[in-house]
Order: sequence, then C-alpha cells, then structure tokens
Amino acid sequence: MNLRLAAAAIAVCLPLGAKPPKPDMSMVTTERVEFAPGGAIQVSGSVGELNIEGWDRAEVEITVTRSTFRPDTARQQDLAKSQLNAIQVTVERKSPTELAIRTDRPKRGFLARAAHRRPDVQLDYRIRVPRDSRLAIRHEDGDVTVYDVSGAIEASVRHGDILLQLPEAGQYSFDARSRFGDVYSDFPVQSAPAPAKRMLLRVCSGGITIQKMAPRG
Repeated sequence: MNLRLAAAAIAVCLPLGAKPPKPDMSMVTTERVEFAPGGAIQVSGSVGELNIEGWDRAEVEITVTRSTFRPDTARQQDLAKSQLNAIQVTVERKSPTELAIRTDRPKRGFLARAAHRRPDVQLDYRIRVPRDSRLAIRHEDGDVTVYDVSGAIEASVRHGDILLQLPEAGQYSFDARSRFGDVYSDFPVQSAPAPAKRMLLRVCSGGITIQKMAPRG
C-alpha cells in the first residue's frame, strides 16, 4: 500500500473509532403569573441565554431550560441532576405592578467555564411579558435579547452581548455604552424629550445592537 492509500485508510477509519457526543441532560420548568400591562419587571442573577419577548397577554410566562453534559455512571447522573436542581429561579410579585425574577445558584465555581471544558450547567431563559412592560435586567455572563418590548429598559451584562429589537414607531431615548465592545443602532443614539422611553444599556465585555423590528403581520 502506498503512502497516499495508507493516509486515506486512516482518515476513513478515524471517525469510526471516535465516540459519539453524549446528549445533554435537561430540565425544563415553566411558570405563569398574572401581570397587568405597564408594570415593572426585574430580572437578576441570570446567566446564560436570556430571551425576553413582548406579547398581548396580561401575564408573564417564564420558561427556563437547565442542561448539563450527561455523564456515564448512575452516580454521576445523580450528581448532574442535583446540579440542575440546585439552580433556583424564583418569581415574586412584590405588588400588582412589580414582579421580580431571580436566579440563585451555588457560588463556588459551579458554572465556571474553564478553557478546556464546557460549563457544568447551561441556562436558557425564555420570558414573555406584556409589551409595554418596564424592564430592569441585571445579567451576568451570556447574551440578552429583548424583542418587541416598548416600555423603558435598563439592562446590564458583565460578559456577553445585548440585542434590542424595538418597534420602529416608538419614541426612545438611548444611553448605550460598552467598555470593551461596539455599539450599533438603527435609531439615533441620543437623548430625546419626554415621553420617550429610556433605554439604559451597559456592557463590560461585549457588544450592543439596537435594531428596528420588522412590522408585525
């Protein structure tokens, strides 16, 4: 067998010997709370992918997907389940017009991302709110996307991107800054007189993008 044929044979055999990736172990929870339009919603302690979408209902729906790499042994699987269960997302209605969504989790490196491995637990939030809700978001690591929410928004992210997709017809006043990243906006990023909705956006490391929504069908 010449060298070319030998190399080709090795290339064909390598994928057959490789172990297939293990599927994720996931836990999904959904909670719904009646909530009048125009109220204030606080989101704090979140990490991972945070998606907030406006809708027509007078309620808030919070769906959280917790996932981790599925291990081999039963003991390891029990440990993985305990890791997922250790992350608590609580919803507290402080008043008829105030709602707090908070994530609590173990602090000592539980979600630490090492260079040679994926994080122990990944979180994905999908939160649907009345369209004219006011948002106050304190997100740690990961991306934040807000779609079709026309109320005032304050959002901060330590490491990750912020994407706002806003109704084109709204009146907004933007204050958007990233310490290590770029800011892009389809709207003029400047102060505007009342009754413009204030958008206060802060990122330590990552970008900020503000887009005009396509018209709803």
